[in-house]
Formats: sequence, structure tokens, C-alpha cells
Amino acid sequence: MTKQDINDFNRRVKQIKNPRNNSYFDPDLGMHIPKRVPRDKIKSKKKANPDEALLGPFFVSAIIGAFCLAVAQLLRVRYSDVIEASRTSMVIDLALTVWVLMILTALIQRNSWGARFSQVVGVVAMMAAGHNLFWRWPDQMAVIYTPAYASYVEATTEPPSVVIGATIYGF
Repeated sequence: MTKQDINDFNRRVKQIKNPRNNSYFDPDLGMHIPKRVPRDKIKSKKKANPDEALLGPFFVSAIIGAFCLAVAQLLRVRYSDVIEASRTSMVIDLALTVWVLMILTALIQRNSWGARFSQVVGVVAMMAAGHNLFWRWPDQMAVIYTPAYASYVEATTEPPSVVIGATIYGF
């Protein structure tokens, strides 16, 4: 280093250490850099934006819940060979859904009470109207699940419908 570089460096250090300065100008960056930032400013939680929409996170969590039910049904159909709708299949679906939800939401850190509520809404919506996916994309669903399960769903439901309990409501 030359003498000028050392003098420039010492001048910058002196300017930074000056107790009257809250910030110093760094000529290399071309900006003022704060010397001290209060700890509460660093540690403060992000303030909620009142304009932030709640509908987006709600739908994302609902889709996560619906996806977990679809994965649970896939596991049930592929590995337990329980195809017909019964109490046993519903208990298996719900148990696997809770298991998949716990794992997935722990991985993506979406486990607040609001997220859990919207995930349950997604699970209920998928239970009521998920069979419409088989009517919309029958070939793909037969590949994903099994052809026997796809034909069972198509035989027991109507194309645009909602299943609530044991009653099918068509549109």
C-alpha cells in the first residue's frame, strides 16, 4: 500500500469513529452509510400492512389442504386397495390427510391458526367437489390414481356436482 492509501484509510476510519456522526459518506459506494442502527429497529417485527389482502394466503392454504387430501386419497387407493366410498375409506383419507398436512406445513412453515383453518376449508372443498377432477381429466386421473378407481368415481358421481354426505347435488 502506498502512503496515500493508508492516509485515505485512516481518514475514513476517523470519520466513521467520530461520535458526532450518525452516518458517514462512503465515496466508493457513493452513499451515506448509517454508523449505528438501534437494536429495536433491527429486531422489530414486520408491521402488518393494512392493505395486505387476506384472500391470497387463504386460497394458498386452502389449495395446500386440497392437495394433501388428494395425496392421501392417492396413497389409500394405491397402497390399501380400498376403492369404494365407506367410513373406512374416509377415516383412512382423513388420517393420511392430517399426516401429510403436518409434514408439508412443517416444511413450508404454514402452521398458524388462520392457515390451519383455511387448510381445513380446502380439505372439505376437495372432499365435496374433488371428484369433478375425474370428469375434467379422466385419462390423467386414471394414470395418477388407478383405472379402477377412476371408473368407480365416474360411475358413482355426475359431472358438475358436489357431494355432501351421501347426497349428490348436480349443477
